[in-house]
Amino acid sequence: MDAQRWKLPAIIAAVILVGGTLAAILWIGANKLDGTPGFFGPAPLIADINLSLEILLLAGLTFGFFLARSGNIDAHQYNQTTWVLLNVVLVAFIMAGSMQDVKPAKMADFAEARIGLTWLHALAGSFTVVSGIWIVLQMNNLLPKSWHIKWWKNLMRATLAGYWIVALGGIVTYYFWYVG
Repeated sequence: MDAQRWKLPAIIAAVILVGGTLAAILWIGANKLDGTPGFFGPAPLIADINLSLEILLLAGLTFGFFLARSGNIDAHQYNQTTWVLLNVVLVAFIMAGSMQDVKPAKMADFAEARIGLTWLHALAGSFTVVSGIWIVLQMNNLLPKSWHIKWWKNLMRATLAGYWIVALGGIVTYYFWYVG
């Protein structure tokens, strides 16, 4: 299928995925369901939804890597843009708010695994999110040419590795918050 034939369906799918996720998160919050029991067991619903979507996001970004390797750059562009936007929604509407639960009162609080690992995960995730947004802006020609990075392929690879590291850190964080 040529790029023009799947462009509109790709955009519609992206809007449904990202917009639907945002609408669901807002609906869950408005109906005070975010703290209800989740479907994995010990965690609240919103944490289980976030974990599930982050795993799906990681699979989608990895699939996008293979799209690029196979030379399907247009599909790669739409795919990666969609997943990065979904990640921004998850970070802004779920993860950022949860940092209030691990606000340290003093530096020694970072020695507690739940607090230290969560903040380390948030720091690594912040760099990955910023890098992903930068790549998407450049890839979609939304940055001025003077801001374009010449070593963007290496940045893409490093960002995908960052997403993997942050995802594994997210699983560890989930464990320390709800299981351990």
